Amino acid sequence: MQTKTFNVYNEENKAVQDAYAMLTANIHLSGPESHYKSLALTSCKPSVGKTSIAISLAITMAGSGWKVLLVDGDMRKPVGGKRLGDNTLLGLSDYLAGQADLLDVLCNTNINNLTYLYGGENRQNPIGLLCSTRFEELNAWAREQYDFVIYDTPALSSVVDASLIAARVDATLLVVEIGQTSMDSLKPAKEQLEKVNANIMGVVLNKVKKNAYKKYFGAFDYFFDGSKFVNRSSRDRKKKSSS
Repeated sequence: MQTKTFNVYNEENKAVQDAYAMLTANIHLSGPESHYKSLALTSCKPSVGKTSIAISLAITMAGSGWKVLLVDGDMRKPVGGKRLGDNTLLGLSDYLAGQADLLDVLCNTNINNLTYLYGGENRQNPIGLLCSTRFEELNAWAREQYDFVIYDTPALSSVVDASLIAARVDATLLVVEIGQTSMDSLKPAKEQLEKVNANIMGVVLNKVKKNAYKKYFGAFDYFFDGSKFVNRSSRDRKKKSSS
């Protein structure tokens, strides 16, 4: 374990905390009996708040008493552009390249139960690393050691990395920013994930304004409506039967 301790900002807004608590509960309840353990968060395009959501979700899960590993899955982005980063640290890319042992790339945080795995040295083409047996070994080991493993991945429109990670985890959440993510980008993103047989758990909306989100869910069977995951076809049948 590296000696650096990351100070992770903990959101103090109660309404926001409640939203993440509800999301955490539904993730826990929506999977199989043992719940989904490894999750990928991705988006159609960059800068929609995906990393902030990944961090807040990890903090909320850790605060509920679960052991959580937060993994920076973007090995292409320079350290200066990251929310959590330090160019003195070893990270994911270093481990996958065989330049560091797994326990040597993990970092403590100021949040109890939360461990962080930094992306590591910037790699221009990490596809081979993500397809390696070392990534499979990391995912298997983390599933045994932690209750939840959260991968913060690049945007789907940028590189193929997110799809490669999504194909290897239990479930994927697609982060959408209201007013910034169009249907023209949402549907191809869904198709891209389906091509690698990713398990799309649902959509997480960021910067939501009431009644502004309904158009985003036409392409999905399930969506998170702020309190629970809803099966769209079941919901529509109930509406028809009651009318």
